[in-house]
Amino acid sequence: MTFLKGVDWVLLLSAIFLSIVGILMIYSSSVLPEEVDLTFVFRQTLFVLFGLLLYLMVTNIDYRQIVQVAPILYISILILLGLTFVFGESTRGSVRWIDLKFITIQASEIAKPIIILALVSFFSKYPPNKLKNTLISLAIVAFPALLVFLQPDLGNALILMLLWVIIIFVAGIRFHQIFLFLIISVLTLPFIWSSFRDYQKERILSFLNPEKDPLGSGYNLVQSIIAVGSGGLFGRGFGRGTQSQLNFLPEQKTDFIFATVAEQLGFFGVLLVLGFFAAIIYRVFSIFNEARDNIGPLIVVGVGSLIVIHVFINIGMNLGLLPVTGVTLPLLSFGGSSLITIMISLGLVNSVSRYSKRSTV
Repeated sequence: MTFLKGVDWVLLLSAIFLSIVGILMIYSSSVLPEEVDLTFVFRQTLFVLFGLLLYLMVTNIDYRQIVQVAPILYISILILLGLTFVFGESTRGSVRWIDLKFITIQASEIAKPIIILALVSFFSKYPPNKLKNTLISLAIVAFPALLVFLQPDLGNALILMLLWVIIIFVAGIRFHQIFLFLIISVLTLPFIWSSFRDYQKERILSFLNPEKDPLGSGYNLVQSIIAVGSGGLFGRGFGRGTQSQLNFLPEQKTDFIFATVAEQLGFFGVLLVLGFFAAIIYRVFSIFNEARDNIGPLIVVGVGSLIVIHVFINIGMNLGLLPVTGVTLPLLSFGGSSLITIMISLGLVNSVSRYSKRSTV
């Protein structure tokens, strides 16, 4: 089939496996002692199928053509982030989602690959060896990051800024510029801390000492650590996790799905999941070495960094090594925006692998 020509099967099959694990964990959390609700399973399955379709579509488009429309995509995501404050639904004090009835859109997730493309588009014309270009690139990321932070969504705002740091480093920022930004970052930390909401400060403080308030701000972290530890080597068995089945573990389908995996499938199940993540990350950065122009490598490093950051932050907060931020585990956590974003991002990497060998920029 022409549509499947050039598909990177390591990326695609690994993504499919992790998505299936995610659906199974969502199913196990939906079959509770008192009720059976398969709504989340059905929706996630549709998200996976739609994500796979988008993966194949993006794979069949030359990534250079996609980069050319990056400015339009960038303006579109700014508008969508702005509309979130107008039409978005408030959930637990945050306005992050626009409900379209058939799907709920989280603009902060969609912004991630678009920011990568916007930075790649900018640096392809204006390399960061000049301070002016570096400052403009910072503004490109800072504006949407600020809109995300005001939702408030500290975790995804931080991810957008980390993507800028990594991409600009690979693009060739000068050493003295790095030193300058490090000094500015340190000096602005007190102002950044003062801008946090009270619950964000409580999350960070509870991370430092979760036992101080185990039934309040430290509850999520404590329950997650219990769930992970109770899984042992082989887990309690599929659908038999006491923390996830009895709802002691909060957000077991989204933020804490890793703890659900650890409790039910144990250490070896976690190793299997991490193995497939490792396969994706290894393949992504292998394609980095295959790209033969000045655009493809930046796309690849952006997507690879996006996945690594998500996995690192999500698993870190599930293990109590990082504060709870609401960052999803790629391909496993419930949510259409997150899953589709990762699928599109992997499609971009596959496009680089497929088309970069044909011509150079």
